[in-house]
Amino acid sequence: RKPKKIYSMDEVRHAIHNNELVNYYQPKVVVATGEMVGVETLVRWRHPQDCMVFPDQFIGVAEAHGLIDDLTRVVLTEALAQTKIWEQAGLMLRVAVNVSMDNLVSLDFPDYVAKLAAEAGVQPQQVVLEVTESQLMRDLRAPLEILTRLRLKRFRLSIDDFGTGNSSLAQLRDIPFDELKIDQTFVHGAYANKTLRAMYDASLQLARQLNMDVVAEGVEDRADWDFLHRTGCDLAQGYFIARPMPAADLHDWIDDWHERVSGFSAKD
Repeated sequence: RKPKKIYSMDEVRHAIHNNELVNYYQPKVVVATGEMVGVETLVRWRHPQDCMVFPDQFIGVAEAHGLIDDLTRVVLTEALAQTKIWEQAGLMLRVAVNVSMDNLVSLDFPDYVAKLAAEAGVQPQQVVLEVTESQLMRDLRAPLEILTRLRLKRFRLSIDDFGTGNSSLAQLRDIPFDELKIDQTFVHGAYANKTLRAMYDASLQLARQLNMDVVAEGVEDRADWDFLHRTGCDLAQGYFIARPMPAADLHDWIDDWHERVSGFSAKD
């Protein structure tokens, strides 16, 4: 495999300002019922020559060169507009958007997000802001205040990739998260692996005691799904349920998924 191409600052800036970025959405479903309750927003770059470019090839560039606020604005604006479209079609979804640590150094950020949501006509409770654990642990001072302000404005906060960073329990206690996402490395195959199972169980118990919802990422197959069912996990996302997709594909996916889920219960 050839190494992934990494793009220059100018190319990324051009993509942001020329509307070449597009959001894909990956469903999050309730494990107990299969009901879809939300999506995670995942940005893609529709590159004029290179077709679809994935975020690991340009997000780091945006962060390194001060472009991440512009990129987050584009992703968030499109995600909020789409949330409103779904709502008008009768789909009330929570829409999660990943925020960079670089977004969380500006004290204006909470007001800015609130303004975007208000302009789109979307309630703050419908918006989940996801922060990865490893990023969060680098420097907590500014982010802590900004995360608290976001929470006071009733946005939901999620700690992503849990278990891959090295957060102490004290830090989790201090940050008002609503949701904990167990990293996929501890979910896929955990039913057959004692070590993974221990990590998964510990994360689940911790979230329960802190009154957080738990999302299992990386649900790859039916065995993973059944394991989440048995252990009482709240929410799940992963390729077994759905790959990230353009917003236009969501309605058809919902119909297919309902059929699949009813098939699970018929066999159980």
